[in-house]
Amino acid sequence: MLRVASVLSFFAGLVAVTIWIATALVEHAVERDASRRSLEWAEFAVWHVPRIDDLAQGLPSDPAELAAFEDLAHFGGVFRFKIFSPDGVLRFVSDDPGSVGSSLGTHNEHAVAVLTSGEAMTFVKDGREKPDRPDLYSETYLPVYDGDRLVAIAETYMDQTTKVAAVRTEYAIVGAALAGMILLALLIPSGSLWVMFRRLRRTNAELEEAQVRAQASDKSKSEFISTVSHELRTPLTSIKGALAMLESGKFAELDGSAKRLLEMALKNAEVLHLLVDDLLDFGKLATGGLEIRPCATDIAGLVQDEVDRIDSYDADRQVECRYTGERGPLFAHADPARIAQVVRNLLSNALKFSPVGGKVFVSVRERCGAIRVEVKDFGCGIPPCDQERIFEKFTQIDSSNTRQHSGAGLGLAISKEIVEAHDGRIGVTSAPGRGSAFYIDLPFCEGAAEAGAVELRNVA
Repeated sequence: MLRVASVLSFFAGLVAVTIWIATALVEHAVERDASRRSLEWAEFAVWHVPRIDDLAQGLPSDPAELAAFEDLAHFGGVFRFKIFSPDGVLRFVSDDPGSVGSSLGTHNEHAVAVLTSGEAMTFVKDGREKPDRPDLYSETYLPVYDGDRLVAIAETYMDQTTKVAAVRTEYAIVGAALAGMILLALLIPSGSLWVMFRRLRRTNAELEEAQVRAQASDKSKSEFISTVSHELRTPLTSIKGALAMLESGKFAELDGSAKRLLEMALKNAEVLHLLVDDLLDFGKLATGGLEIRPCATDIAGLVQDEVDRIDSYDADRQVECRYTGERGPLFAHADPARIAQVVRNLLSNALKFSPVGGKVFVSVRERCGAIRVEVKDFGCGIPPCDQERIFEKFTQIDSSNTRQHSGAGLGLAISKEIVEAHDGRIGVTSAPGRGSAFYIDLPFCEGAAEAGAVELRNVA
């Protein structure tokens, strides 16, 4: 409604301005026409009426000459005229040539102005409330020359009623044509814009509907994954427990081949258990249910503990994991369980993609007001075009059926969500064939660092 009112106000203002311009143009056209015809009248008067200069000087005139002057009131559309002396004093009025009234002998400011400027002056006036006047008439003051000599100032009266109507009609026709052209010029692009707007609205509605369907599908998928993961966790926990009890030798002594098969089954059960945990975390992330419980946490100590625990991961490949960072403490306001989960994920990826007998270097350092945890391996590396994509869910750089490394592609996506929930940042620098360095930056906790230093001094 407000938009419609604004448009109507705009058009109302446009119409008002157009009317004002049209009125000004009509008056100007009428004034020019009156000036032109008055000059023609003055030339005729000088050539055909004798002794006009004597009349302008106030000299007595013969009655026959006065009759000739009276005839001028019927030439060129003039119905009345006055003659002033060259200095602007009124000497003669055509409809009262013998008048000796108070108006004769007085100066006229318009006549004096014409005398000063040497140019004609025209005024269009309304005569409807004046006796013996047409509805619209013009008064033109102009200098009258005989050769190069100024002999008088004349004021001519002309009926402009018909002329004004004709000019208005002409301008109305021209204005209507211009308005039609402008309207047509506006309607063509406006029509195109309207069609485009309709298409955009329809496309937007279709996109919104598709978005709703996609969100519903994504929600259903997340709920399905969460339900299946919960259903898998219970029997998987029982399987792991049973395999662990068999491996302990409490129920039976196993020979070498049976023991190796049991170890393989236990290891695969552990991998499956980690996968189920990732799926559960993914479901929590999708529904916003992943809890973060931050507290003052020594990141350096946490990472060192995870490095010590990871030694048992795939010992057959003999990949060495070495901590090379500061010994700490380096405190951050973080959830220790979730940050440990991120560190374990980075460590397991580094070990997984390292060559047999390779090395993984882990460090924790203060860097630019943040705590940086870096895990560097010397494996196959990641192409630059894939370094952002690997943090997306269900993403594997090698997604073929013959890929060498297992995984659902959720670990880094979950890690990214956890780090960003701590107002941190996760990233990677890598080059194909030269290994990868994954890092996370966590805000440094100044108060916790001071408290930790005091505690260490007290213990010492």
